[in-house]
Amino acid sequence: MAENLLHHPITSHEQIINLIPQKEPFVFVDTLYEYTNLTGVTGFTVPQDHVLVDENKLVESGLIEHMAQSMSLHRGYQGSLSGQTKPKTGFIGVIKTVEIFGLPAVGEKLKTYVEILHEIMNVTSVSARTENEKGVVIATSEMKTVTVE
Repeated sequence: MAENLLHHPITSHEQIINLIPQKEPFVFVDTLYEYTNLTGVTGFTVPQDHVLVDENKLVESGLIEHMAQSMSLHRGYQGSLSGQTKPKTGFIGVIKTVEIFGLPAVGEKLKTYVEILHEIMNVTSVSARTENEKGVVIATSEMKTVTVE
């Protein structure tokens, strides 16, 4: 297993915003817990007034976006290590699979584990697994993201 290259988690809102291309109100990550070249662990606490919260739960599309932004945060941190001052823009190219087992409630802390499976040019195949604060898996996905230079 590769060594975590973070000395301590990144929790500063300003630092997180500087590592991803997304901006408020469309931000779905708030912590980077761990980073290796091929894996990462991110977090998100579901806020009350978020754009994709309905009936006090994060909706399915918000959960999918959280998993995609977890990859974006991994990439942003990777770029910062190599001297990039601005995160690259990207988008979900293909969602190969997604399974949602439960929707997180407002105030719930999510932890998402991302792993790069394959990379060809600007297309990255990534898997993600999201757990609630009790460690129960609430969603999994495999998607391809495209990074725009």
